[in-house]
Amino acid sequence: MRTEFDYMEKDGGACVTKVFSPGAACVIPESLGGLPVTELSDRLFAGTGVEEVYLPAGLKKIGKYAFYNCERLSLFDVHGAATEIGGGLFNGCRNIREIRLHMERGARSGLRDFVTEINGRLTVCFFFMQEDGTEREEARLIFPLYYDEAVENTPARIISSSIHGTGQKYRYCFEDRKVRFDRYDRLFPLEKYEEDVFLAAEIAVCRLRYPAELSEEAKGEYEAFLREHLPELLYQAVKDEDLFSWLFGQFGESLGQSDLDRLILAASEKKKAGISGRLMEEKRRRFGAKKELFEL
Repeated sequence: MRTEFDYMEKDGGACVTKVFSPGAACVIPESLGGLPVTELSDRLFAGTGVEEVYLPAGLKKIGKYAFYNCERLSLFDVHGAATEIGGGLFNGCRNIREIRLHMERGARSGLRDFVTEINGRLTVCFFFMQEDGTEREEARLIFPLYYDEAVENTPARIISSSIHGTGQKYRYCFEDRKVRFDRYDRLFPLEKYEEDVFLAAEIAVCRLRYPAELSEEAKGEYEAFLREHLPELLYQAVKDEDLFSWLFGQFGESLGQSDLDRLILAASEKKKAGISGRLMEEKRRRFGAKKELFEL
């Protein structure tokens, strides 16, 4: 079903006021009626079943509660020009897992407003413009989960609040509407002691695979953490061939023979023939073929 839009002219651009049948994936066009789309009105998608939203490059303003109660929304694709963000943007959106941000390197954006609206675990992919006019993903940041727990002291009639998880701290790695990658990286020592090893490893892998503004010191800390936990990380990553291949390619030389045997068994059990074959070849290369002796 084709999605249709109502709009009104505002400040030389088009403000989208109504979306008819947005479907699972909704793409807001770059222009309507010959006018560039520059604004989304308040509560535009509120209560709809939209799952993915792709916003135009010229969008500057998103109204209040624009995605209120969009419980199925999981992917939000937006450009850096959108910096005027209304409050309550993602209220009731419990399933957002990924934001894709298209922007100039080092430019301001509305990302801080987006991530502070979401307390669940969130991946942000940064696509930076290149000199030839194309774009490329050069950074990927994971913002961990956090939640606020209220505890009532009934006799004193006092309610105290406690924040759990490192996610809130990660959401304040901004300055002047720009991401401070150095601040983000300095939080990893806290993350690796407070969170699950595999969840912390995902942060490390993302920073190493997409190392925008990654210092040598931070790189060393991420690499040391992955090496320390490599056997257990690879064991869990067997089900994800891309992640397994990257980890093994970067750090596999540090594995012992018993580690390889355990991983070969896990890959075989999960019917990952490609991984199993690669591991057996690595075992033969480093430790030689096993010789069997027979008594006559």
